[in-house]
Amino acid sequence: MKRIFFVLLPHVHILDLGGPMQILATLPELGLAELSIHCVGPHTELNSFQGVSLMDIAPLPAKLIKGDVVVMVGSKIQTDQPYTPYQLKVVDWLSTLGKNMPEGVIIASVCTGALFLAEAGLLDGRYCTTHHDYLDRLQKAAPASRVLSKRLMVQDGPIYTSAGVSAGIDLALHLVGQYFGSAIALRVARENLVQFRRLEHDPELSAPLCYRNHNDPIIHLVQDHMTQHPCDSGTYDELAEQFSLSYRHLARLFQQACGITLKQYQQKLKLDLARRMLKDSHRSIEGIIEHCGFASPQAFRAAWRQAETLSPSVWRKVQKLDRAHESA
Repeated sequence: MKRIFFVLLPHVHILDLGGPMQILATLPELGLAELSIHCVGPHTELNSFQGVSLMDIAPLPAKLIKGDVVVMVGSKIQTDQPYTPYQLKVVDWLSTLGKNMPEGVIIASVCTGALFLAEAGLLDGRYCTTHHDYLDRLQKAAPASRVLSKRLMVQDGPIYTSAGVSAGIDLALHLVGQYFGSAIALRVARENLVQFRRLEHDPELSAPLCYRNHNDPIIHLVQDHMTQHPCDSGTYDELAEQFSLSYRHLARLFQQACGITLKQYQQKLKLDLARRMLKDSHRSIEGIIEHCGFASPQAFRAAWRQAETLSPSVWRKVQKLDRAHESA
């Protein structure tokens, strides 16, 4: 991720812009990543729907490069009126972008921003979502798309769509996690005092991002340590000593904060690492089992069967087929 372009139209919703912008701007603020953030649009000045005036808006970029992220921000749309010249200019720009989109560019939308992606033809044949009040209109705007309800966000290839208002924050955190990893995403979330949210069919959180919706600073530190050392073969007594706690006290605090035991959490971290290695490496399954710190192949397969229906080898093949399909 190198450059973020927030595309703005008159009557833009302030939180649709400010929420994801705050999350992404935290990366350079904390020195976690070098990226630039730009507000762009067809006009240099506009009024938001909430009455705040925005100025110094840059022109729509003529060229995008690998690492660019375009976020079509939601705005108030008059459903009984045709699109304005400004709106049509953005649709034309998106349409041109979609026909010649460079590899490594992501296009995302917040709330009604998905309607402009639809009008530009970017959602044809793709799964997508938007604010619940506009689901029907989105389907009409993109008849060849597959509009999903009751979703915070939907990812289909390089196109990301999200529901209204605060879902833009969930989308931004999701992007941070994908680009920079779970440790950075956690740092950004905690800096902004926001939690990772998912509805039933949204993209799943990785294990390091789960069980974090609590406010116990000690347990967050313990989880950070366990995430950084998922294959640690040390005892739980040794883990507790690092935080000046007894194992019994740590186990009780962890269960209260997270709702699962230390052992269950560590197993989830190991399984998550095993999945990533199965998906992204060419190591043998036996090599992955050893690297992830499972006591034996039997222990790994017992843990795997509790979480997955496919065998590790079949799961790996399915993941590679899915990746090949996305690339195509």
